[in-house]
Amino acid sequence: MKTCQVGGMLRGMSDGKPSARAVSGEAAPREALPPQAEEVLGGTPVLLPPPGPIQIQTGLRLLEVLCPPGQEKDVGAWVLRRNLPVHLAEDRLVPDLAGWRRERWKEPEAGEGVTLAPDWACEVLSDETESWDRGHKMLAYGLGRVGHVWLVHPGMRTLEVYLFEGFSWSLLDVWEEQGPVKAAPFEALAWDLSALWAG
Repeated sequence: MKTCQVGGMLRGMSDGKPSARAVSGEAAPREALPPQAEEVLGGTPVLLPPPGPIQIQTGLRLLEVLCPPGQEKDVGAWVLRRNLPVHLAEDRLVPDLAGWRRERWKEPEAGEGVTLAPDWACEVLSDETESWDRGHKMLAYGLGRVGHVWLVHPGMRTLEVYLFEGFSWSLLDVWEEQGPVKAAPFEALAWDLSALWAG
């Protein structure tokens, strides 16, 4: 099975062509690789660089905005999960954050993966994964009928909000630096974009 690794490290495919390691089926020793998130796209495993400290902190800050401390993440209109693998047809995606409307959510049995498409997903971008998140992953989310996707860029301090309708993504809004935010599908929640950034 071919393995593709994103972010300037070992790749099973390069310029669209499998590498010698991938063709031979030789697997890179797991102990030789840094911690990574493995996703599967069209049946092909993809090894992604681990998120950096800024990406982790930004994701945690956003989770606190959407679900303040002390509030259970399974209470209310939404169920929110962080880094939960989601299986959509042949694809296995690991959103930085994902949310399901309460009426749609069903807790998976022990040992089973989540096969229910999220209503919302969020990716916190890094230099190593931005092209992957904007390209292949957005396409996979669309094919899986994920309703909304947020792209948060800590370096640019931006939030982009996308809606999937028909057969394509539409950019609904872009926020920069700071200021009040009311972003779909959480329009009922008002917050300030500066809450995501350090300093």
